[in-house]
Amino acid sequence: MSPEKRTEITIHGQTFRLRCKDGEEQRLKAVAETVEAKLAELAAAGMVDSVRAALMAAFQFAYELHSRQDAEFRRSPEFQNIQRRLKSLVDEIDSNLSQ
Repeated sequence: MSPEKRTEITIHGQTFRLRCKDGEEQRLKAVAETVEAKLAELAAAGMVDSVRAALMAAFQFAYELHSRQDAEFRRSPEFQNIQRRLKSLVDEIDSNLSQ
């Protein structure tokens, strides 16, 4: 197991020292750049309050994450099994009602 180390990232002029596994430094810096770009996008749209911009960026990222998780779940075998079971139950109910 790789020992944890620290790397620095900067977001909106704020520097953070984060613990990370060896080799994760570039990924953390890339994520920080993505956040920085989102904040710049919000600033260009007229949002100048940095706290509000940070909160909106966090909300947008969380929304995107939930959307991806929902889409991934819909493609999962578990979801397909649920769909088949629900269809079977609906068919059974329809059959019983028509008798």
